[in-house]
Amino acid sequence: MHARNRFDLFPEDDNRAGVIIGTGPSLTKDQLSKVSHLKKFGCNNAIFATPLDVFHACNIGWYDHYWPQIKDISCDKWTWSRETADKYGINHIEGRWADGLSTDPGYIHLHHGAGPQLVNLAYHYGCKKMILIGWDMRYHGKNNRYNYEKRHFFGEYPAELQHWPQTGPDGELTGLIKEMETIKPADYGIEIINCTPGSAMKCFPEKSLDAVLDGYDKLT
Repeated sequence: MHARNRFDLFPEDDNRAGVIIGTGPSLTKDQLSKVSHLKKFGCNNAIFATPLDVFHACNIGWYDHYWPQIKDISCDKWTWSRETADKYGINHIEGRWADGLSTDPGYIHLHHGAGPQLVNLAYHYGCKKMILIGWDMRYHGKNNRYNYEKRHFFGEYPAELQHWPQTGPDGELTGLIKEMETIKPADYGIEIINCTPGSAMKCFPEKSLDAVLDGYDKLT
């Protein structure tokens, strides 16, 4: 039996600030240390970088490959695949194809990627201030389509999990960026701030992580 859907992460009087952690090469231990006091939402191999409150993987093959390593890690684990949820006893949420964020807690919008799906989950949990780190949204050091210096903070996925989305001339993830551009925070009463140095995604306000934490009075 799969786990019960629950979105009860934040206390009622909390300011509901959370960190949405991507897997870009800019992610550092120093950043993660600075946000250790906040609720953390992570996707894919971010689960190995820091303790998370909420985890999601878009690729069902990711769960099949890494399950022995993550099965005892304590956090809310999610998938849009009913089969995967039943197989591993984790939370299931339906995925539908649409722009923006789903406001119905019964499903998320798929957007072809774990990042926007994770943002939608954070919204369902009631996260009002979303701080993005590790969202480079580009591959660095391009020499040719399959030769970049580093695509993720941890290096590279196993060969069977690698995929190569469409990129622009500077390695920017053009397709996924277009998906994120359909998310208009004001439509949902939320704030999304990109604290990723050098991010190719420009659809949300960009600030340094230190400035955002100071601005929110350390978000305690």
